[in-house]
Amino acid sequence: MRRRALLSAAATSVPAFAAGCLSSGGLTGSNAVAEVPTARFELSTIPDAELPSKVLYTVRPAEGDDETAQLFDRILDDGATTEATRPPLPDGRHIAYRDGVYELSRAVIEETPATSYSVKVDVVTDSVNEAAAIRFADLPAVDRAQFAARGLADGDPVGIGTTFLYTDAEREQSVLVPESEYSYVTWDDGAEAEWVVDDAYDTTLNTYRYTANQVATAAEYGRRMRERFAFELAGLSDAQRDIVETASEDGRFVVGPDETPSDAFVAFVDRFRGHEQARGLDEDGGEDLSGRYLVRYQGDVYWAILVVRDDAFQTTTG
Repeated sequence: MRRRALLSAAATSVPAFAAGCLSSGGLTGSNAVAEVPTARFELSTIPDAELPSKVLYTVRPAEGDDETAQLFDRILDDGATTEATRPPLPDGRHIAYRDGVYELSRAVIEETPATSYSVKVDVVTDSVNEAAAIRFADLPAVDRAQFAARGLADGDPVGIGTTFLYTDAEREQSVLVPESEYSYVTWDDGAEAEWVVDDAYDTTLNTYRYTANQVATAAEYGRRMRERFAFELAGLSDAQRDIVETASEDGRFVVGPDETPSDAFVAFVDRFRGHEQARGLDEDGGEDLSGRYLVRYQGDVYWAILVVRDDAFQTTTG
């Protein structure tokens, strides 16, 4: 396949924007403000089964102690309950998990008054005052449970700020809140931490009941997305085919921040106007030109990302 000499200058600009990512039709990331390209077009082939996780709220399969994925597994088993101050999973929307797409229903079945404490489990910078210290093993079970829930039961690492949540009943059993009886916690292996309670606010510990309904398999959902959103990139000029081939071969085609887009590229971008962006089948579409698309080109379906700077693309070609 012939190389595209007219695009070589643009291709050299790619590294400056590699850290940027698409968000609401624009770029974000540490380079976004200083190095916003005039345009970026990306292409990658994608099977139907991978499309849902590109657009939907996605729960990744459990790796180790992944509470969210474990909760999702329990929900799929036969529904599940969980306690939290805020919903751990959304309801009434499509969610991708493993090889399926689901919609959850949620209900609050119990509300328990609680208090959230902003605390520091900090590095001891001086010597521990033994009179103000307590061994971790001697803490009440409710306090040890708070440390364990945040991975702090072994005293390593410390030097963090976090929140501990106590129901009213648990607070009565604690020696660390609301008014701490100790300023240090020590462990048998020599680990030690300074304990500080900074702030507190009232909240509610809700018991949520979740059930799930499978919307489709991931492959079926992706097929529906492809059938609904994919459009053909056909009848391209030689220069426009060069744009697509650059993006296909190199992963992206970039018009640098100080470059003016060619007439061919402006006309190419106009082809996306009026086409729906790829999104969840339960979601409404927006009107931004920048976004995520599904396109067909020479028999293949591609996942496409188009990001354009508005002031450089003011045409209204249909």
